[in-house]
Amino acid sequence: MATLTVLTFVLGISAGLILVVNLILGGLAAALLHSVIRETRQTSARERAELAARMATQARERSQEHLRFATTLGRQLQTALAQNVQWSARTRELEARLSESETELAQMRDALWISEAAEKRARAAIVVAEQAGQQGRHLRPA
Repeated sequence: MATLTVLTFVLGISAGLILVVNLILGGLAAALLHSVIRETRQTSARERAELAARMATQARERSQEHLRFATTLGRQLQTALAQNVQWSARTRELEARLSESETELAQMRDALWISEAAEKRARAAIVVAEQAGQQGRHLRPA
């Protein structure tokens, strides 16, 4: 029975020692797991922060590109509007000249018509005079 008591005592100490070792190893495993989880979270948080910073930089760059684009289009629009004003003024000027030219052409046509009518009357008078002269020669005794 003494052997059994010693064996039980030794086994009890061994079981206690195993329990202590298990507790220590479990604590170490929990500490290690906690450390890995914390490091993973910190790495993820750092990566998210870096991504957010890159996205913010890209957003600023896009915003600057949009401003440059809008500025360029604004200048082009102002140039086009100024050119449109010039063309409108030139169009009005040319329309006025066209109207003057049409009026002048109408006056010249009228003058030509009057001149042609006068010419026709003069030719008719010449023909009448020539015919009268020829008839007079026929009537005169030779």
